[in-house]
Amino acid sequence: MRLPLVALAGMLTLPFAASAAEAQSTDANLVLPNLPLDFDRGKNTSVLQRERPEYQAQGVRAGSFLLYPKLELGAGFTDNAYQVDNNKQSDVYALIAPSIAANSNWSTNELNFNAGARLRRFSSETPRNETNYNVDASGRLDATRSLSFNTLLRTARSTEPRSSAASPQDAAEAIQFQQTTASVGSAFAGARIRGQVAVSVDQFNFSDVRSFSNTIISQQGRDQVLFRTTARGEYAMSPDTSLFLQGGYTDTTYKYPLTTGIPNRDSKEVNVIGGASFDLSALVRGGIGLGYVSRRYDSPIYSDISGLSAEARVEYFPTQLTTVGLNVRRTIQDSYFGTSSGYFATAAAVRVDHELLRNLLLNAQLGYEQDDFANQDAKSKILRYSAGARYLLNRNFGFGLVVGRDNRTARGNVGLRAFDETRALLSIVVQR
Repeated sequence: MRLPLVALAGMLTLPFAASAAEAQSTDANLVLPNLPLDFDRGKNTSVLQRERPEYQAQGVRAGSFLLYPKLELGAGFTDNAYQVDNNKQSDVYALIAPSIAANSNWSTNELNFNAGARLRRFSSETPRNETNYNVDASGRLDATRSLSFNTLLRTARSTEPRSSAASPQDAAEAIQFQQTTASVGSAFAGARIRGQVAVSVDQFNFSDVRSFSNTIISQQGRDQVLFRTTARGEYAMSPDTSLFLQGGYTDTTYKYPLTTGIPNRDSKEVNVIGGASFDLSALVRGGIGLGYVSRRYDSPIYSDISGLSAEARVEYFPTQLTTVGLNVRRTIQDSYFGTSSGYFATAAAVRVDHELLRNLLLNAQLGYEQDDFANQDAKSKILRYSAGARYLLNRNFGFGLVVGRDNRTARGNVGLRAFDETRALLSIVVQR
């Protein structure tokens, strides 16, 4: 599964955000850290975070909640719908994405509800159709001024991009899966010390798909349950810089054997990472961490994996109208191929956002990912670049355009294939 590496936090609060599915970045791993780096101390504001009251949705008041309905409609094009290295098929598609958010308007505590769907319908290459949706509820209880508790319940149907190194390469249909998540956590913030703890359970169920030869590819062997717990402690060296140490444990249990008589990739993982977070006024902010990760598989037929882990998010502000973001992550992901245990996914991306006009935002992104399979002579490299623009007509209407290209090269004996794809999406967003 792939998720955006450069989806900066501010994008979630702005209207007319570019579609993550259409502007995928290099990091899109199945499971991301449940305690992402937090570095915002209010000293800098990125282009995507900047308040634009005249263009932001006002919402609809419903008691002590504000409702934010939104509808995105788009028309897209791809020159390689199946993302294969030969016999490429180009096609156009329609995008329909309704959603609604309900956010509490309380002075303390917080309760949020979100629901949405994202439908992609191709003109001729209908096996690539996608039907995605999400429903979630989250809350925060402020026990004291310095201690809070939070929880999240979520279920979502998503599509795994074919660029994933875990995706079966002979699947003609879009690979869809259901992810259900339950998590609880706590955060403490003192004068110089800050701590966070999170515990979560994630369940993944993959749908079977048809191959290019019209046979059924069973995805049952990928169904899994993850139990994760993570803790982080942070000490402020100064008002704008702090050091942190984070430790995490993940227990992965697959629901079914890989095949009859062959065990699956059940494993235990420990990840320790340390570094610094900073927010230097009118210059740069971010967090950088390096550490060690070790994943040990229950079955001896799979090779254990260990090595360097990393996570970094840095934003540079050359001017008030331009933000340059760098994101880096190195994690272990399970493989899909034969008895290959897994691979190191090392990804980096640079994104530039520029406010050309108050209501015209431009962006460009360059990303690279390298997947190295453990104890296998196999490797894949993904180069991805894109450019886009958002035009905010008023607080209720906006337009978006994104054009991008992916290129993957692969070698080795795990069956990965090279491909390249050029894609474009023009969309309109209506919101209240």
